[in-house]
Amino acid sequence: MSAPAVDAATLKRAVQDGQLVAWYQPIIDLGTGSAVGVEALARWPRPGGMIPPAEFIPLAEASDLVIELDLAIIRYALADLRRWQPTRPGFELNVNLSGRHLDSPAGVTELVAIVEAAAVTPGTICVELTETTRPDAADQGAPALEALRAAGMSVWLDDFGSGFYDLRDLIRLPVDGIKIDREFTAQLDHPRAAPLIGALTAAAHQMGLRITVEGVETQAQADIVRDLGCDLGQGYLWSRPLPADELEGWLSTAAPASA
Repeated sequence: MSAPAVDAATLKRAVQDGQLVAWYQPIIDLGTGSAVGVEALARWPRPGGMIPPAEFIPLAEASDLVIELDLAIIRYALADLRRWQPTRPGFELNVNLSGRHLDSPAGVTELVAIVEAAAVTPGTICVELTETTRPDAADQGAPALEALRAAGMSVWLDDFGSGFYDLRDLIRLPVDGIKIDREFTAQLDHPRAAPLIGALTAAAHQMGLRITVEGVETQAQADIVRDLGCDLGQGYLWSRPLPADELEGWLSTAAPASA
């Protein structure tokens, strides 16, 4: 049975009723092959089938509903992280935050309060600023990002190179790392792709930033980006996004990828 069609009103009710959940994709240290954290991704299970994120995320991003959605998934994921951290004290949780949160001076206040109330280590929370909705004025978002960092969290630019954020934002915005978009990973067989990623990685490291490469699907791709100096990898080579119980099983049995 195909998943039922949705609209913005149905999505809003689902967010408010707690129907959306977090699934998790492991993030791998390319040097050691170990899982050092996960990215929390919104999923919407319904009786008629799972609603694809490509159908409901754009609906949320078209309005401030994305703020409610982001915070709902973050609350869900923090509850799981609180269970994991006693046995994995340094385990990191990456959460997505729309640029709409930065349009108001108080845009991240609730997020900081949620993290503080969750009783987790703030330094293990990595906020990925998504590119699909840019703040009204990027420079005005800097104080909000500084507030997140002052609370102990790190800030990353997500899907770097494929949307709104560009090299100027690495100068203007207080960030700790960037995630290279999967489109670049898919083109690693092109002779210009690897030099481009290598140059971006070298520049980022000189600025004290870390690099995650998304969309890694083969060991050959993992080897290339590791040799280029990239820090972390994420992709189907290691795992698809998983619900919490399956992730826990994966973490208990996964062998480190070859270094």
